[in-house]
Amino acid sequence: MSKFTKIALASAAFAACQFAQAHVGTSNLTTPSATPGQATYLIGNVTSELVFNVGHGCNAEAVPPVTPGLDTYKVSITVPAEIVTATGTVRPTFSGAFGNATLVTNANGSVTATWVKSATARTADDHYYKVALRLKAPTTTTIKAYQFDAVQYCKATATTPGGTVTEGSDVVLDWTKIPNQANQSPSVYVFPDKRKGFNSFKLDASVIAAFTAAATGTLASTLKSHFGDAEILWVGKAGYSSNVSTAAKIDALAAKDSSYSNLGTKVGGAISATDTIWVKY
Repeated sequence: MSKFTKIALASAAFAACQFAQAHVGTSNLTTPSATPGQATYLIGNVTSELVFNVGHGCNAEAVPPVTPGLDTYKVSITVPAEIVTATGTVRPTFSGAFGNATLVTNANGSVTATWVKSATARTADDHYYKVALRLKAPTTTTIKAYQFDAVQYCKATATTPGGTVTEGSDVVLDWTKIPNQANQSPSVYVFPDKRKGFNSFKLDASVIAAFTAAATGTLASTLKSHFGDAEILWVGKAGYSSNVSTAAKIDALAAKDSSYSNLGTKVGGAISATDTIWVKY
């Protein structure tokens, strides 16, 4: 397998994880995203309330597959062991429709929080649910990603189509086991810090694939997702800004001096683990 093929596969896998946030998404109540469309992030050594947004119930990707979708009655989120260690005690912060959560410590040190809906399951998949955890991200010197394995459960009804299933039995939508896809559970970045002015960042191996564009693609969407709140970003003489006016100034500079470039529009662009990313907020 060539180096390019490995990078392409890794990029596809990470993109699948990012896409999953359309299904079980995340938002940080303590440090909310500053711009529309920006990905949720955590700050190292800072406690946050991390919300998990359950956009839909069990559907054609569930086991057994069901169409139309079924209302979610139970949700499980697994907190990675490194975050558990940094936090000490992971605490569910919402009860609401799903009542109090139960916490189970797994053999690898991770903790699984499970919420069960107090009310009777709805007859249609027409609600958007939220559950949340209070946790602390580990101290880090690089931008690092952590994945929170997510599983949804629904109850089969007398009219549930799609496979042999007993009424009242579980229909399971396990985002870690979607056929022919990488783990589709939500992935959250942890930054060392974010301060007004210039910040110096490097990438951890867990996020490198996301910052490696395909041969015919660019890093525009990835950069906007994770640095859309920045005034400007530089990697060497390659600049990026989600602000149209600032981006135009980068292009004008590149037109005068070919040693400069716009990282957001560069085809096949990449940021490596050895690159220093200077970001001004």
